[in-house]
Amino acid sequence: MSGPRGSEAREATRGSAVRLGAEVAGRVLSLGTSFLVASSLGVEAFGVFAAASGIALVLAEGADVGLQSTAARALVARTLDLRAILRAKLALSAAMASLILSLAAAGGPTLLSVLLAYYVLAGWSELLGVVLRARGCRAAEAAVLLAFRGAGLAAVALVLRGDGGLLAVSWALAASAVPSLLLGAVLVSRPGGGASPATGFPMGVETAPAAGVGQVLRQSWPLAVNGGLALLSLRVELFLLFALRGAWEAGLFAAALKVVESLSGIPAAVAAGAMPALTREALRGPAGSGSSTARSRTAVTVALLAVPAAAGVALLATGIAAILGPGYAGSAGPLRLLAPALVALFMNVVLLHCLIAAGRAEWLPRLTAVRLALAAALGALLVPVWGAAGGALGFLAAEATLLVLAARATAMAGFGVAVARPMAFGCAATLPMAAAIALWNGGTLGSVGLGILTYGATLAAAWRLARTRLRIMHARAR
Repeated sequence: MSGPRGSEAREATRGSAVRLGAEVAGRVLSLGTSFLVASSLGVEAFGVFAAASGIALVLAEGADVGLQSTAARALVARTLDLRAILRAKLALSAAMASLILSLAAAGGPTLLSVLLAYYVLAGWSELLGVVLRARGCRAAEAAVLLAFRGAGLAAVALVLRGDGGLLAVSWALAASAVPSLLLGAVLVSRPGGGASPATGFPMGVETAPAAGVGQVLRQSWPLAVNGGLALLSLRVELFLLFALRGAWEAGLFAAALKVVESLSGIPAAVAAGAMPALTREALRGPAGSGSSTARSRTAVTVALLAVPAAAGVALLATGIAAILGPGYAGSAGPLRLLAPALVALFMNVVLLHCLIAAGRAEWLPRLTAVRLALAAALGALLVPVWGAAGGALGFLAAEATLLVLAARATAMAGFGVAVARPMAFGCAATLPMAAAIALWNGGTLGSVGLGILTYGATLAAAWRLARTRLRIMHARAR
């Protein structure tokens, strides 16, 4: 399709591809960091670390309150200028710094307070990356992301080589967030991509009116509530396991959940890269959900990544757990149960981004609250009986419920996204890969490589077949 909508679809694809490449590399580094911590410290210590990290991440939302997601749309739609967003971020960070200093003054630096400082600093790097993306500086955003993830892995490896414990690891992570923050600040402050460093918008184009901190926070508030609920929602089973079954079982579940969380960065990268195009498409008004729309292409892209990821995790769960060491053998069962949830989780990321692009951010907290309530209820019922396996089942049911509700919400918003057909495409394309992995006996890493090659060949063959059929159809039409 030619014209604005076809252009937005192509722009969404290009933006997603660049962001996805950087995110995959970054997530590999992040997963390597988590695996290094888990294998070096042991199951019980990793359970404590995971629980403290979860609490710190939820608290650190107070330094963001939805600003990242708000900026992703506002800088493109020109409803807020960059200076206003940065002032709001500074005010929130100052308040969070006071909390961290108070915690430290009460009993010295603790695991929680240092991890809280780490996540606050990390939030700045992520926000600066959003600004660079809105300007179209995707390579610069990728540089910031990779600097953040790479420094984290290097710092943790250095500390663990010196037999450092949990607190030393948390200090290493906090220190590792500084280089990427400085890099992001330098890249944002210099003119680039034809954008104004003061506003983030193209030179010579009318920008958003100036806004105060209060106005920015009023716009970001729905996403702030949703962000806090989402962070709790994805970790409620971990917290319940830690409280009801102890650090050991929490450590097993945390290892499985870390794999899922790392993979969840893939749809987030695709949707984030497509966000400028999705926003412009939504601003142009209602349209169908054909294959040439930005949201449909984004949904297909994510589905073609979701299904093979889920199949691979399910088939290789035992091998993945073995990489961490013999103590983590019990995490294979929960990981196998969490694998199907990846499909729903991936598609939910697309649906929620589409609601933001359509200007329906205030709907997100309601949807996420339903997911959180269901996850908490199922966790309270299943965790005491089945432990980590019960937590995984509750996670799967809650994520599937959110998928149904979010798809209905996008339709109600007039920005509907078809998810059934893309998921069917993903299932069909994954069958050869799944068969190859099931028949291969070359170990976990070999199976991963074989799966990637098989899936890539399948997609290439499908693309060639589709192009051949299109040429035949065009020839007959003449």
